Amino acid sequence: FQKSTEAEAKVESAERRRAGGAREDTPMQGADAEEGVPCDSPYLAPRRAPVSSEGDELCGVTGEFDSPEPKNASLMPSPMRNVRPKTLFGDPTETCSEVALVDDHLHRLIKQGVFTLSAPSLDLAKYVQPASIDLPVHGPAYLVKEKVLPFKKKVRELLAGLILEEKPLSGDGAVLLKGQTYLVYWGRIVLPKGSRGCLSPKSSIGRIDMMVRGVVDGCGLYDIVPGDGVARELWLEISPQSFNVRLKDSIAVTQLMVFLPWDQVPCVLSAEDPSSPPSSPGQDQRLPNADSPGGSSSPQPPPQGQSVPGVAAFDVQEERLCFDPHGEPIPLQLHKGAVVLSVCVPEAPAVAGYEAIATEEVVDLARISLLDPRKFFRAIHRSDEGRLTLEKDRFYILATKERVCVPVHLSAEMVPFSHHVGELRAHYAGFFDPGFGYGRAGEIKGTVGVLEVRPHETVNIYHGQPICMMEFFRNASIPRRPYGFSGSSYQGQTGPKLAKYFSSPA
Repeated sequence: FQKSTEAEAKVESAERRRAGGAREDTPMQGADAEEGVPCDSPYLAPRRAPVSSEGDELCGVTGEFDSPEPKNASLMPSPMRNVRPKTLFGDPTETCSEVALVDDHLHRLIKQGVFTLSAPSLDLAKYVQPASIDLPVHGPAYLVKEKVLPFKKKVRELLAGLILEEKPLSGDGAVLLKGQTYLVYWGRIVLPKGSRGCLSPKSSIGRIDMMVRGVVDGCGLYDIVPGDGVARELWLEISPQSFNVRLKDSIAVTQLMVFLPWDQVPCVLSAEDPSSPPSSPGQDQRLPNADSPGGSSSPQPPPQGQSVPGVAAFDVQEERLCFDPHGEPIPLQLHKGAVVLSVCVPEAPAVAGYEAIATEEVVDLARISLLDPRKFFRAIHRSDEGRLTLEKDRFYILATKERVCVPVHLSAEMVPFSHHVGELRAHYAGFFDPGFGYGRAGEIKGTVGVLEVRPHETVNIYHGQPICMMEFFRNASIPRRPYGFSGSSYQGQTGPKLAKYFSSPA
């Protein structure tokens, strides 16, 4: 993977030099460092100095949606690769180093009035997760004839030419038909200056093959919420693909993570001894894994609300992030700073995964563990030749070979690996909260990651074949309730697991 990375970096660098677009002062690092898309907000991606750009920006975030020229243009990482700067894995003394806000900080944002829901009666504080906020919907849902990204526009200005039908989500809700696209107004968000929001479908939503993407006023990118102090409407674009889905008010289908440069995040000390002095920004407080060198043989729960170090460098190779089925740590395969994960294709008669079947049945998102999985999926197995065939435009639930572990001082996101593995999408829901496969103090030795796979061509895959990557990044502090301590559904999964709406397969 290292050789591949170096080769790709050289090719990309040469192409950029030929195009005359390479710059030496970009704040990012690695093979993707110089590849960026212009954006006129200094807050979508931290920067060292203003950088001029030619042409239009992908996100109009100055507050003037129809402004013809950017006032401060900066380079942000390409949305086709990774929206966070690569220095998350490097020297965090750099000003572009970011951390993820956790539950304490998110509750604080809610109290500060950052979010204005379309239904004021909904208590958003009840939807806070360890390092994200679930976003509940409130109707109506508008059936639209085409998808749209409101670059320098407001979504409401475009609705008249898009809406085909209006469906209320009150009462028993409405059935959203597969193959159709709907827009649901969520509310207004005004993220503080210097922050940045990212959206991703909830895991249960990805496992039923329903695409949910955030559309924000003035922004030409999906799932990005600019942090510039400007109030913007957030709309959710919902597209069921394999099944008809019943959706009703107050059900969350997507989640929001908020990032800030580490030096802009105040320490959260509410759970610490009031007599303890605040942490010095130069003090290394990185918490080792319980079994790592320097860790305690009898791990104790980390102090809730403890600040994650600002200056201590985060090296992904020093963490124990992947385990085998016996709970033993395994070496990490890295590609561009991210951990490469492979697919599990066990020998028959073990189930290798599940394939969605053609059906007109409805997945009711309000019914938990009640649906018969046989009406929606069929089990699939490895062939005698040792391969698993994935057919074009079908939907599959598979699992990773590795047991993934996300320590409480980190969060993670599953991202595409490379087009070289074939034309397929390996996931819909990307966020992994701190504590996934870890517990509170490292008592869990990894949990398999579930893959939501939709190939665009028929492919054969084999056990241990690389299929996706997981990027790890630091949290601003230790969450009060790590994953598994806040009503989580998938902490103990040991193989391909269907969404929580289905009863256990026979």
